Amino acid sequence: MKILKIGGSVITDKSGCRKAKSENIGRIAKTVAGIWKKGARDLVLVHGAGSFGHALVIKHGLENGVKNTAQKLGYADTHAACCELSSMLVAALIANGAPAVSIPPAMVLSLKDKRIARFDTKIVNDYLQSGYLPVLFGDMVPDSELGGYPCSGDQIVAYLGKGADMLVLATDVDGVLDDKGNVIPLITKLNYPEISKHLKRTENDVTGGMKGKIDELLALDSPAYVMNASHPERIVALFSGKAALCTQISEKK
Repeated sequence: MKILKIGGSVITDKSGCRKAKSENIGRIAKTVAGIWKKGARDLVLVHGAGSFGHALVIKHGLENGVKNTAQKLGYADTHAACCELSSMLVAALIANGAPAVSIPPAMVLSLKDKRIARFDTKIVNDYLQSGYLPVLFGDMVPDSELGGYPCSGDQIVAYLGKGADMLVLATDVDGVLDDKGNVIPLITKLNYPEISKHLKRTENDVTGGMKGKIDELLALDSPAYVMNASHPERIVALFSGKAALCTQISEKK
């Protein structure tokens, strides 16, 4: 299995609420559909919720769970918005010739105190084996301790990515950057403590920003890469086994 994660900042304007970047969605869909049509039939796509998720979580006060009727309405509103964004991307993928199918995480997984406790991955695998392109996304999901909580696309990637052939996180930057703005070519458990000092939490991001992504990826034994989605040729290169400007993340030295 190969997993491509498209960051919410790539396909939405995180400074607003429910603001999609339609041009970016179209460009990403064309790139991903091209990869799929060239034979990457073991590909799973995951995307962030961006302003269709984070802003609504804050608006409805869901950062600490779902405890009352008003918050249940907020949960439903946020889930609906996340599905709306996924529908836009799936429609663009279909228009470009890829049989994409959206799988809402709220229907297939649940959390326990903010971490995935149950995940019906059989649905994902069945769609793959049947020749479809499964699409999952950051979503509000049930939480046995908190009632409900946002599950990030990064946590979904980490769960599905155990033993994956490749993980690619396409963001709005060229890779993980140091304090001078230079791309860090390799992050391991050995150099991460020093690198993490440069990683700041992003405003309006309730799922941990770049630091949260790296924390998830370092726990895996699969090759992972962080790169810039504004350069589709880099995504194509990585999936073709070629070099591209990015940050590689590995648990090994």
